[in-house]
Amino acid sequence: MIEGGKITYTQMILLLFISRVISWIALLPVILAPPANQDVWIDCLMSFPIHLIVALPFYLLAKKFPSQTPYEYSQAITGKAGKLVGILYILFFIHLSALALSQFSEFHTTVVMPETPSLFFIITLTLAAAYAAHYGIEVLGRLSEFIAPIIMIALIGVILLLVKDMDIKELTPILEKGIYPSIFTGLSPVSQTVEIIGMAIIMPFLNDRKKIREVYILTPLLLVLFLFILTFSVIALLGDDLAKSFTYPFFNIVRVVHVGDFLERIESIHVAIWVLGMFIKIAFYYYLIVLGLSQLFHLKDYKPLILPTGSIIISLSNVLGQNVVETREFYSFEIYTWYTLFFILFIPTLLLLTAIFRKKGEQSR
Repeated sequence: MIEGGKITYTQMILLLFISRVISWIALLPVILAPPANQDVWIDCLMSFPIHLIVALPFYLLAKKFPSQTPYEYSQAITGKAGKLVGILYILFFIHLSALALSQFSEFHTTVVMPETPSLFFIITLTLAAAYAAHYGIEVLGRLSEFIAPIIMIALIGVILLLVKDMDIKELTPILEKGIYPSIFTGLSPVSQTVEIIGMAIIMPFLNDRKKIREVYILTPLLLVLFLFILTFSVIALLGDDLAKSFTYPFFNIVRVVHVGDFLERIESIHVAIWVLGMFIKIAFYYYLIVLGLSQLFHLKDYKPLILPTGSIIISLSNVLGQNVVETREFYSFEIYTWYTLFFILFIPTLLLLTAIFRKKGEQSR
């Protein structure tokens, strides 16, 4: 195996947590998922069992192939076709990295520093992420262990300052259209959690294989908890109609926070934690890409791939940044949900069924 590093299950959970929750802090797309009403905070709770079901194929594959990544066991299961599967996942993460960088630069050029070229933010964050990815999974794990508490404390602290302004009436009527729309909407945050794939890829680097189940259960539990807190707060403060009108709903409620005359401009904290979180997210995706390339093409080291990969991501992100309307349409529930589920659920389910039918697997250590 090219990567010799190991991480603890706590580091893995926090790495996956940061990578996903940081996008929700910025955009909170679940509030736009059908039926897009005041019940969205309940919909978030529904996403936990859905997450466990959707992640189950990758979890079972990790149990059958404990020392292999999906790039490797897809070839062990299907032969040469497995290499195509690996290439699809690499292209998928390149696309997601470019999209995330495009969002990051758009936020900064429209809200924070409008006179700065978007390419500056794209290149700066990519170089920082490349540096972190260069040092491998252990460094990403340690960074996550340091940054995750900062994000959690800052997020909870800001929300506590907003509690006095919340109106519970904005959350009613509860289940106005019944329970079934909430179950369907619960699919939205799960489809956004492409970290399910990331979990499968880095699972062989877990230092205690007995902790696989904890990662499988505790990661979505932590994500759902924070997504619930975010959506509950936004809806209680803005109402669902006003919340849907904002591109960055949580940022807009943070901007109004002030404590007396001595604590204002709390939104700078929001910007800071988003920069930290996006750094981890892009570094993680970056690592998944170069690790996959090195494993697919049997290279001894992934580090020579870092700069060429970065140039591709930067170029694609710059192109996507020039097509903001199309990019936002792509993130709609009707398109993005099914695009990501193809990689999160459809492909691993086929791999799992094929592995069972062909009796493929390896002895657990």
